Amino acid sequence: MASEFDLTTERGLSAYLTSRSVSHTSVSLLTGGTANYVYRVTLPDGSTKIYKHAAPYLHSNTAFAFDPSRMDYEHRVLELQTSSPHLLSSHSPEASVHAVAVHSYDKENKLLCISDGGSRHLKDAYADPTLDMSSIGAALGRWLAALHTSTVATPLSLDPTSQNLKDNNAIAVSIYRHSYRNLSSAFAEYGDSGGNVPRYADFIDLPDKDIEFAQQINDAYGSRLAHENECICHGDFWPGNVLVKPASEEGGKVVLTVVDWEMTRRGTSATDAAQFLAESLLLDRFCGHRGLVPAFLNAYLSARPEIPGKEWFRRLAIHAGVHIAFWPTRVAWTDRRGTHALVELGKSILRAASESKWETLFGLPLFSGMEEIFLPAF
Repeated sequence: MASEFDLTTERGLSAYLTSRSVSHTSVSLLTGGTANYVYRVTLPDGSTKIYKHAAPYLHSNTAFAFDPSRMDYEHRVLELQTSSPHLLSSHSPEASVHAVAVHSYDKENKLLCISDGGSRHLKDAYADPTLDMSSIGAALGRWLAALHTSTVATPLSLDPTSQNLKDNNAIAVSIYRHSYRNLSSAFAEYGDSGGNVPRYADFIDLPDKDIEFAQQINDAYGSRLAHENECICHGDFWPGNVLVKPASEEGGKVVLTVVDWEMTRRGTSATDAAQFLAESLLLDRFCGHRGLVPAFLNAYLSARPEIPGKEWFRRLAIHAGVHIAFWPTRVAWTDRRGTHALVELGKSILRAASESKWETLFGLPLFSGMEEIFLPAF
């Protein structure tokens, strides 16, 4: 039976909490999210908790139906840190990285209570000169490698007794293919630069050929998302989902909290790493070169038991190329001419990776600063 309270409003959540004897002094709806209703609740002692409610539609567009069982998967994967803390935690001299902690979950009402990792995420904190962005990138790279390598045999089924590795978050698999399915529209909109945009390689095609190429990428690589099953992936790993708390005292560590796990799925580790790399490249490009890209990539690769092979790097490059070519056409980073340049960069990454032009690929910004010890993989 669904809640009698409207959990899409501050008043409704406050009434819900009161009915369950959860004392609180304030409830504030947080901005910035598109899928869920997220609140910061202040308790009488001044501490805070975060409540996330998944409605059967998007918060940002109530006409868009969105399966609320996504919150069941977020709760399930975060349960793993309680039963097996080594899966989802990593510590380094520079920073402490951990998944957000769960306090409670009302499955019937799709209401998750989690710890408050702070109000500033890594994207917003990127330009903060007091933060060592290279150290943060390295810490996140090691943490992500630990997540991937330790969950190869970890089931994601909502049934905690199931050992079936084929059970997966179908919602996440479908959503994650969105950029592949719509890559051709980005190419169509930003296809012909008229020679006013820098080209990153000798891949100059007519717009119709570009659109055909985008469809080929979707068919050849987007289709793999349905059956890739290497390990547990965060599913939406980017700087906007890493909350940052600076060291509170001399000698302390920066605390990095990884949030928003509802798109978690079993898949290939390359896509998590690629999404973070692509977004880090955009930050380095538009918010000051602070070394996040090479720090993350080198630390991630170093922390894996073995250097991944050629096909893993191809998959990494393909996914990053799709991300760079598509998402800046939907989320503004720069003006139209600058967006053209990003589409061209993404297209060049995709061409080089799909055609095994490794020397060209590793001359592109995505792999700038990658240590030479990883090149023998090719």
